[in-house]
Amino acid sequence: MLGALRLAGLGILSAVHFGLALPALLSNLDGYRHPWVQLTAFGLLTLIIVVDALLGMAGRRRPRRWVAAGLLCSLAAAVVATSQLPGDHFLATPHWTFLEIGWFGVLLLFDAGLNATLLFVALHVVVTLGQLLLAGIPSRQAAAGMAVSALAICAFQIAAAVMARLLRGCATAAGATAREQERVRTEAAVSAQVHADQRSRYRDLGRSVLPLLTGLADGTLDPGDERVRRRCAFEAARMRRLFAERDHASDPLLHELRAGIGVAERHGVDVQLAVRGASAPVPRHLRRALTEPVLAALATAERSARATVVRGGGQVRVSVVTDAPETDIPEPTERGIRLRTVHSEGRLLVEASYTLLAPSPSGAARPRDHDTPETAWNAQSSSSEVSPS
Repeated sequence: MLGALRLAGLGILSAVHFGLALPALLSNLDGYRHPWVQLTAFGLLTLIIVVDALLGMAGRRRPRRWVAAGLLCSLAAAVVATSQLPGDHFLATPHWTFLEIGWFGVLLLFDAGLNATLLFVALHVVVTLGQLLLAGIPSRQAAAGMAVSALAICAFQIAAAVMARLLRGCATAAGATAREQERVRTEAAVSAQVHADQRSRYRDLGRSVLPLLTGLADGTLDPGDERVRRRCAFEAARMRRLFAERDHASDPLLHELRAGIGVAERHGVDVQLAVRGASAPVPRHLRRALTEPVLAALATAERSARATVVRGGGQVRVSVVTDAPETDIPEPTERGIRLRTVHSEGRLLVEASYTLLAPSPSGAARPRDHDTPETAWNAQSSSSEVSPS
């Protein structure tokens, strides 16, 4: 709407300039003392129109310096052209500049507001009145005709400025309404997504946590049973991971894994975490599938555990070594997740991996599918450095 208003103002000024002012200038060219002065003033005003049109075509706002220069040049052109007229020709056909100078103010001061436009139009009238007094005081009848002409011309210019102000207000209100509607739609979409996430989490908990709590409440499950305690620790770690999914973290996979590690540490387990490779975007459902076996192994750890996150070569690997080999590790439910478990020397290795990128033909980023559990075990055992990155 604002762009259309600017285009409309430019069209009105061009119509007045070429449709009214130019014929008036050419029809009285022989009557001017110095015709070249009138032509120069007309050329300067034409240049202002052309430059403003180019700015509009480029989609640029009018710079303040350009607005000031355009107004000053248009007013100077009017003063110079008017100075060549005798007093009885003011506001008549030979006085072609009075027809359009106010329109320059309407156009160039569109972004400045109505008051600035009214001030420019009034300034132009006052300057013209001063030049009229210097050229010679006209008769009462001629002065009345000049006043009527000035009133008619300025009324159209002021009416256009007022209309532009009203339409600009409508455009501003429409923009504010559109932004408010977009905000409401965004909040509704976010609320719906949060609600869906909450229901999804509740369904996940309802399949595992609620039966466990029910069994503890009705006495069918013994809190002193080691298997029951392991189930409780595992479900506590899963709940902490679900809570961590709502946090804003730069590395969601590592953040959610640390939430499960925190549960094991509160049970007295010394957990070391090693991280290799930069963070890679992994969808939430795949992060759950990667951390689920590791959390199950951590829930059964007795004294120590070593967790490792390795990212590189188009793969993400999450593994843990614990001191409790007798553990039931849940099978991954997501396609593409590969699970490896190794029991050896009273320890348990659990590794979940997922391929993010297709294997490179050159072999530079080829996933290490040929690794055996033993090589992964050795890599885990030889990596004791704890890295936060």
